[in-house]
Amino acid sequence: MIFRHRQPPGLLLRTITVTFVTAAALLAVIFFAVMVSVRKQVRDTAQADLEASQRMFAAIQLREQRSMRLQATNVAESPTLKAAVDTYAAESHAGNAFVQRQLLNTITAELGKVADRVEADALVIVDTAHHTLAASGPMASSWLVGHSVPLVTDPQAVTATDSVAHIGDTTFRVVAVPLTVSDGSTLGSLYLTTSLDRRFAQQLGELAHTEIAIVTTGEVVASTLSSNSEAEFEGAVPTLTGGGGTLDIHGESNAYRRLFVVGDTAFYALTSIDGAARTAVRETTSTLLLIAIGAMGLALLASIWIAHRLSEPIKRLSSSLHRMATSRQFDAKLPLTGSSRELDTLTETFNALMASVASAEAETETAYTGAIRALATALDARDPYTAGHSERVSVLSVAIGRSLKLSADDLEVVRLGALLHDIGKIGVPDDVLRKPGALTPSEYDTIKQHTVLGARILRTVPFLAPHVPIVELHHERPDGNGYPHGLIGDDIPLAARIVHVADAYDAMTNARAYRPGRPSHEALSELWNASGTEFHAEVVSALASALPVVTTVVSKDPVAEVCVA
Repeated sequence: MIFRHRQPPGLLLRTITVTFVTAAALLAVIFFAVMVSVRKQVRDTAQADLEASQRMFAAIQLREQRSMRLQATNVAESPTLKAAVDTYAAESHAGNAFVQRQLLNTITAELGKVADRVEADALVIVDTAHHTLAASGPMASSWLVGHSVPLVTDPQAVTATDSVAHIGDTTFRVVAVPLTVSDGSTLGSLYLTTSLDRRFAQQLGELAHTEIAIVTTGEVVASTLSSNSEAEFEGAVPTLTGGGGTLDIHGESNAYRRLFVVGDTAFYALTSIDGAARTAVRETTSTLLLIAIGAMGLALLASIWIAHRLSEPIKRLSSSLHRMATSRQFDAKLPLTGSSRELDTLTETFNALMASVASAEAETETAYTGAIRALATALDARDPYTAGHSERVSVLSVAIGRSLKLSADDLEVVRLGALLHDIGKIGVPDDVLRKPGALTPSEYDTIKQHTVLGARILRTVPFLAPHVPIVELHHERPDGNGYPHGLIGDDIPLAARIVHVADAYDAMTNARAYRPGRPSHEALSELWNASGTEFHAEVVSALASALPVVTTVVSKDPVAEVCVA
């Protein structure tokens, strides 16, 4: 299985990501804090609204109570109604049942005449024993004649202003005023009643803008709640505190407040904190979403700008480093970015470091070249007839390389390789190396070992490795009759071919102990005659082109002057 190295993200992407994530995290924290604050504000607002509703209802109820009592008092002052009730009180005990019915019908008729002037579900006349004598109004049928309906008042109230009456499943709110005659005696009472049903609860809810629940002796008799919510609220009634608080209904937090109490009946206002919070949160979320979009957009633009400001100078510095590494011009100074003190310090430090490296490299190269020249000089010192041979071959080889348009690096390899091409002769015995006459086959075989021996010497020194092919193969021939490996044609490295031609030319043009040196044109003619078999034609051609240049250079260089002998 192949594992590929995953490249790290760029500085631009990293900066944008960090800035964007930071902005997103900050917005998330702000959003959470705002949501908590909104929920708390909604809870406080709900409680405050219910308190305000309680105060408002107290004032409204007081005004309504006075209005109802005033209406009841006006009705109770009707002379004909009083007369009918007074007649019934005086004659009902002496008369028969028929007479009593007639008297009650008279009271009912008189009551009906005044009932249209008041707003009530039922207008009721009761005697002193609280037995119903007559009733009029939309719900008059609930008040049966002759039945006694006790009124329930608040036991903690100093003066009972309102009461309630429970008739079957219906609860009425009752405002009672006495029916008195001129002598001050009381004939009975007039009830102005209002049914505490869902319609009444809805009217209160519309007025308070809340949910309403009317509770009598622990049971909800009317409310604006759903049936399930009403059942849960009724179950929680025993735990409700006197003023108000919160409770859970259907998993939602609700604030409640007792608005007022009439007898044993309490009126509660409820509002869903979670419902109000949802609305507030939804509105707040919409606002925050717009803010977040704008903030994230600004954060994105800012992060791109910051990342560009950070990454662009680094990118320019990186590009300069890449160009320097590609061109290998380590002596060139990197320009300062001017974008930040840190980058400029880094650039200056790098420039100083590269200057030190370049200086050390120059010193190393000088020592390297000096060591090679020392080796070549040591070799030439063994045979006075070949003194300067390595230097001359090096000069000729570089001239041929330039004619062949070799690169600067390749020319350097050729130059130093040519200096070392005969280094293996250090291991050849003096009696063979310095023999004045022709060599025997055995001695020639010994001489031929200098290429292998030289390559072996250079391989022990790592920095001389580029020159090993020249030292080992500079006696190979295109026809395969060279040594030590018998390579053919283009299998021979170009640098080795160049040194082979330069070596042969210098050997022919310089004197030896057993022969004089030959003129340049004769040596060149000899090389042309052996082109394609012993020498490569294109290298011989390059030498012919380079010789005039070499002649000019040699005339100015005493070391190389022997090249044109």
